[in-house]
Amino acid sequence: MEGVFALLKTGGLAMYPLLFLSVVSWAVATERLINLRYSNFLSKNLKEAKSLLRNGDLEGAIKLLSLDTSLGSKALLRVLEDFKSGKVPKNGLTEALRTEIDLLVPKVEKNLALLSTIASLSPLIGLFGTITGLIKVFNAFSINHSETALNLLASGIGEALVAAATGLAVAIPALFFYWVFRIWGSSLLNRLEEELLEFVRLLP
Repeated sequence: MEGVFALLKTGGLAMYPLLFLSVVSWAVATERLINLRYSNFLSKNLKEAKSLLRNGDLEGAIKLLSLDTSLGSKALLRVLEDFKSGKVPKNGLTEALRTEIDLLVPKVEKNLALLSTIASLSPLIGLFGTITGLIKVFNAFSINHSETALNLLASGIGEALVAAATGLAVAIPALFFYWVFRIWGSSLLNRLEEELLEFVRLLP
C-alpha cells in the first residue's frame, strides 16, 4: 500500500485521474465477464423447446420459453407469441427474429464505449504528467544551488517517466478488453442468430 502512495506521489497530479480510470476499466471488464456469458443469452431449455417444435407443439414450446430468463429465450418467445396471434406471418418470422436480435446489441456492447474512451484518454493524461515533469526538469537548470537543482531534476524525471508508464499501463488493458469483448459479443450474437433461426425453420 505504501508503494502505491509512493507511486502516486512520484507521478504527480496526473496519477489521480489515471488511478480512477484504472479502477473504472477493471470494473467494466469484470461486469462484462459476468454478463456476457453464453448462459445469459442461450439457455439449455432451448433444446427442449426445439424438440417440442419438431413434434408440432408450439404451445408447449411457448410455455417452456416463458419460464426461461435468458435473453435469447425472451426474444424467441416474443416472436413465437406474435406468430401464434397472427401478428407476424411465417414469411416474416426471420425478419422479426433479426429485429429482436438487433435489440440485444446495446446489451452486448454495454460500456464498451467507456473502455474505448479510457484507452484513448489514459495516454494523453500520462503525456500531461510527462510534460509537467519535464517542466520541473527545465526549472532545475535555472537554479544555481546544486543540491536543490539535483533534487528538482530527479523529481521531474521521475514524474515524467512514472506518469507516461502509468498512462500506458491503464490504456493497454482497457484497449485489450475492448477488443476482446467486441469480438466476443459479435460471436455471441452470430451464434444466437443461428440458434434462433433454426426454430423458425421448424415452425409448421
